Formats: sequence, C-alpha cells, structure tokens
Amino acid sequence: MNVTETIVIAASPDAVWEVAGDAGAIADWVPAIESSRLDGDVRHATFAGGGGDARERIVEHDAAARSYSYEYLTGPLPLEVYVSRLSVQDHSEGAEVVWSSEFAAASPEEEAQLAATISGIYRGSLEELKKRFES
Repeated sequence: MNVTETIVIAASPDAVWEVAGDAGAIADWVPAIESSRLDGDVRHATFAGGGGDARERIVEHDAAARSYSYEYLTGPLPLEVYVSRLSVQDHSEGAEVVWSSEFAAASPEEEAQLAATISGIYRGSLEELKKRFES
C-alpha cells in the first residue's frame, strides 16, 4: 500500500530542508514523536503518549537532492515492510515537501488502518512544519 502527503511552505527549499532533512531531529516537528536521535544510520524514535519505541534505518540521505529514505526495523506498528521517502522540492511559492511510503501489513484490514494512521502522522507533521516557517 502507498501513502503520500504533500504541503507547500512559503520558505526557501534550503531552509525547509535544513529542518526536515535532519533525520535525527524529527521530534522537533513531528507531533507523534516525543524524542528522536540518530545512532549511525539507525534512527531511534519514541512515540508520544507512551506509544512505544521504533527503530528505522536511513538507507539514503542526499543533501544535494534534499531527500532521504528510511525503512522501519522495529516498533509498535504491525508493519511487515515499510520504506519511506521525505523530500523538499522547489515550488513557485517556496518549498514543496513530499512524504511518501510503501508498506505492507499482515492483513488487508491492518493495511487500511495503518494507511489512515500513517497519513494522519504525515499530514499533522507537515502542517506543523509549515506553521514553524509561516508563523
């Protein structure tokens, strides 16, 4: 299953990438994450509200292209496969942030529920990032 959320932010793509591209500091702008840190190429994230801990491997980080990809290793979500990509692109009104993922769960019912959860996390996070730059 695939999920993609995008947002346009009235700020320079490089400024947005400086925040969004710091893979270890996602807790700064992702409301669902209480704390995060990078240990080598593995990101450790603690979900807010006692939601548990997750580990994700950063598989690609391309500062020149303003994008990075990561895969879910362990955590509270019932994912069998999860690969995600975050990118910041040029846009006529500033920067366009695109956050997408491809994932699989054990059952179609779980996939539909996970799609809604992941989409909500992405949307809330992108809106928080926009607020950070446009407030």
